[in-house]
Amino acid sequence: MTKPKRTHPLGLLLHTATAIKDYWYLFLLLLTLYRQPLWFALGWALLIFAILIWPIVRWATLSYRITPEAVEINSGVLVRHHEHIPYSRIQTVQRKQWFFLAPFKLEELVIETASHDDNKPEARLAAVPTSLAGEIDRYRQATPKPAAVTPTEPLDSSSAAPVQSVTTAATAHYRIDNRTLLKFAITSTGFIPLLLVLLAMYNKIPHKWTDAFINDASHLAIVVLVGGALLVILVAWVAAFMWTYFRYFHFDVALRDDQLQTAKGLVQRNTITAPLKRIQAVRVKQNVFRQWLHIQTVQVLLASKAAAKDDSDDLVILPAVPQAQLYDVAAPFVDLLPDHAPDLSSLSVTDRRKWYLVRNALLAVLAPVVIVGYFLPHWWWALAILVAIAYFQGLFAARQTGGGLVTPTLLALQTGHVWTKETYYVPVETIQSVRLQQSVWMKKKQLMHLTVNVRHGNKNQAIELRYLRAEQAQRVYDWYLQTV
Repeated sequence: MTKPKRTHPLGLLLHTATAIKDYWYLFLLLLTLYRQPLWFALGWALLIFAILIWPIVRWATLSYRITPEAVEINSGVLVRHHEHIPYSRIQTVQRKQWFFLAPFKLEELVIETASHDDNKPEARLAAVPTSLAGEIDRYRQATPKPAAVTPTEPLDSSSAAPVQSVTTAATAHYRIDNRTLLKFAITSTGFIPLLLVLLAMYNKIPHKWTDAFINDASHLAIVVLVGGALLVILVAWVAAFMWTYFRYFHFDVALRDDQLQTAKGLVQRNTITAPLKRIQAVRVKQNVFRQWLHIQTVQVLLASKAAAKDDSDDLVILPAVPQAQLYDVAAPFVDLLPDHAPDLSSLSVTDRRKWYLVRNALLAVLAPVVIVGYFLPHWWWALAILVAIAYFQGLFAARQTGGGLVTPTLLALQTGHVWTKETYYVPVETIQSVRLQQSVWMKKKQLMHLTVNVRHGNKNQAIELRYLRAEQAQRVYDWYLQTV
């Protein structure tokens, strides 16, 4: 049998980075203890142990072994853990290759099964040979091993066959072009949370600095205010653009042996492999900016956590596709999609019902507007903007709501959530449940809320259409009962 092996020493960098991410708050703790020498010294000792010593211990005590039957992982310091992962239980294999690992033909390997914890996969191997994924894939597919490598030989980067030699030809393939990627990155809404972070950082600047600056530029108050606001927005937008562009750089998707494989990234090349049988639904997304450019994003909802750090925790298979070409480009990868845009008017929200969604959006901001307006009346202009945003978001949600049966076994549902239109294609066999909800007031108005539940990772994805006519919602419910 093969002997247990340790990961490459470069894996220490990944363990250290993980430790810094997990224990970043220790840096803040040190800032509060600098006037107390004893506690300050203890804080430094704890920090050094957490981000330097502990990663070395974790690396030194972790080993792995690839056998014809399973992947075996040994780890632990005070308590030793032995993970035995049969190939038949492996759902997804994710490969991450940071730029500093590429010259050494190394990558991080993440192995997941159905029984893993929500926040932790069964196996995470930092800095292993790129050939290791190919070795695991050969066992998973039960294909004969090349003569150069036998199950009794230790696996190393020189003896193992490369991944390309064991994968079959792709039956479908797509790579994003740079022009489309630029459109996708330019229209990212990721600048909004970054903008909030920058505004929060502004509050941490000493007031004497900002007051002095404002006093010096008091004669240019309007110019400074508008220019500063535009500068902050520009910085947030550029940061979001670069993040999206680097993350989806050279995005590539292929279909091989009933497995979807996506690869993307410049600084870190992230490769995800997921079986088609784990797909629960297809989501087509389009934020308000991408509606203007007529590009859409296609994701698949998986019954696994393979895409836990992807966009909305779902596997992106087509980041940006021209709207007119969507169904032609996506159909070879997932057969759930129709060959043209379906009619979604049978579950639409029209006439006075759309104002119920507008009312709910306004009610959601009513309390903060009243509270802030009472204590900070000079912020009336910001509150007015907030009310306007809520009004148009409610109207947007109402106009995007729709759905209907595409085929006797396929349901399409469309929602408008946070300025993003999302269209779900859900086959009846993956629907976990269908729920109708009706209050006393809604009963008098003959209205209902319809919720369709599908599996999303190890959790639930609730797709809700609100304020449908009762007969519309009941028709979907009856269809579900007749087809399950």
